[in-house]
Parts: sequence; structure tokens; C-alpha cells
Amino acid sequence: MGKTEIYQIFPNGGYLMHSYVIKTPNDKIVVMDGGNVRYMKDAYLPFAIRGILGLEENEYFEIDAWFITHAHDDHYGEFMMMMKEYDEQSNYKVNNFYFDFPDFSKTTLRDYNIESLNELKQSFARYAKVNGINVENYFDYLNGRVINRNSVKNGLTITVDGVDFCILQTHDDSDDQVNGNSLVIRVQNSDKSGRNCLFLADSSEVSGRRLVSTYGDSLKSDIVQMAHHGQGGCDKETYDIIDAKLRLWPTPSWVWHKPQYKTAQTREWFNVDKENPQKSEFVGCFYEKYPENHRSVEDWKNTVDCMKIVL
Repeated sequence: MGKTEIYQIFPNGGYLMHSYVIKTPNDKIVVMDGGNVRYMKDAYLPFAIRGILGLEENEYFEIDAWFITHAHDDHYGEFMMMMKEYDEQSNYKVNNFYFDFPDFSKTTLRDYNIESLNELKQSFARYAKVNGINVENYFDYLNGRVINRNSVKNGLTITVDGVDFCILQTHDDSDDQVNGNSLVIRVQNSDKSGRNCLFLADSSEVSGRRLVSTYGDSLKSDIVQMAHHGQGGCDKETYDIIDAKLRLWPTPSWVWHKPQYKTAQTREWFNVDKENPQKSEFVGCFYEKYPENHRSVEDWKNTVDCMKIVL
């Protein structure tokens, strides 16, 4: 049996995106968000996943679970891109979707793009149609169906092939940001072997404090994904309680280096060297290599090991 592997995916060191692929011990695939659409005119993730699985071009695969943490397109944009290309000949399938967005027709939240959100809904409709899923408004049907505030107060766990995805937090009306309404998910092997990883997505200071209030010292984790690409997310007190020994930074070069972003402040909390981050920092813009062609399975096979950590 293999080990649980987490891939912090970057097609290029300059892309602002949030994309994680988890491969379970028996090669089941789970996607966390998937990434952005602003830099590419076509989808990359099917090629990356085939590279991770060691498959050939266009060989069939399944995604057992796809989590979308919140309503910003640097997280769900890749899904939309994949659906633009999706038809009866597409050689992959998604078995389960999990997300919990606020009702934007009623919320006072403003920091989202309604056109992009409508495109996301159309993407779900396309997927349902191609796969013969006879459900009206597939997005609305799925939204919060499993993951919702009532379910997660005591932690809702979704298990895939002996790997637990525990939902610690979802949207709450006390937070006035879409970012702060992100799903927070802890990933660990069901038998508690190996390390655990806390995914904060784009959690804000407010939602970070809500986490601390709810869970206290039990938030302590071996690995943490730095909130909001490492800048302007959770505060230092939240990270101190999480107390992770390895930090994942889904951070492009221009957010890492430019002083107008709060990444510099976050780096200071952990004494991270700007030019030479230590091994406890896993930074998306510091990989040894990236695929020359993001739609080449072979290119991904030659690069994905640089993007991998093992639980």
C-alpha cells in the first residue's frame, strides 16, 4: 500500500491560484479547489492528475471528491475551464462534489463576481447534462447538501480510501468576507498514522479567531496551508495555536516578493528568509521546475515530485 500524498499544484511560479491534489494510498484522487483561469485559455488539471497517477495521455481517471472552499475564481476557475471542454468523450469523472456557499441572493457580501459565479453554475449544469444527471439546478442541488453549518459544528468527516477529510468550519454570517467563509478542512489518515494537514483556504482574521474559539488547542496541526496565499489571512495568534512545523504557501512570485502585499509581514512571524526559505516552508514559487507545457502529461510526470509532500 502506498502513502497519502498532497500535491500543491502550480503550472507556473507566477500564477495566483489555490490548487491541491491529494492521492490516497490506493491511488484515489481528491481535489481541493483546482486553481485559476486567468492565466490559461484551457484546462491543465486533467493532465496534472494523469501525471500524478502515472497514466498516459487521455487515459481514464476518476476524482473521488472535489472540494470547492469558497466563491472566488482563483479557487474554482479551473473547474469552469474543465467544464468548457467537457463532453461525452471526456475521459474522466467526478464522483462527489462538496461545497457550501452562502445564498448570494440574500447575503450582504459584496466581494465576489456574480458573472463568474453564474458561469460556475452553468459549468455544473453542463457536467450534469453530459453525465445524464437529471437534476434541475445541479449547483443549487449540491450546495451545502452534505457540508453545512448544522452538520459541521461537531466536525463532519468525509472518508476516501482511509483518508479523513474533517470539515472544521464553513460559512458564517458573522464574517463579512467571502474569503472568511472558506471551508476549513483537516486531512489525515483514518488510522492517525503519519502527519495531518490543516487547509485554511482563504480564511480571514475573523474566521481564524472563530476557529480558535471553537477548537482551541485542538487546532494544533503538523502541516498548515497558509491562509489567503500567505498574506492578509489569519492572524499570528491563530498560527501560534496551530503551531505547524511545515507551512504550505500557495503563493506566486509577485505576491511573495512585492512589499505592498502582507506576505512580508507573515514571513516575519516565522523568520522566513525572503530569498531562501527553509525546508519548513513549502512555497509554490520556489519549485525546482514547472511543466513547460501545462497540457502535457509527460511534462507533469517530470515535475510533480517537486510539488509533493507525504503525510
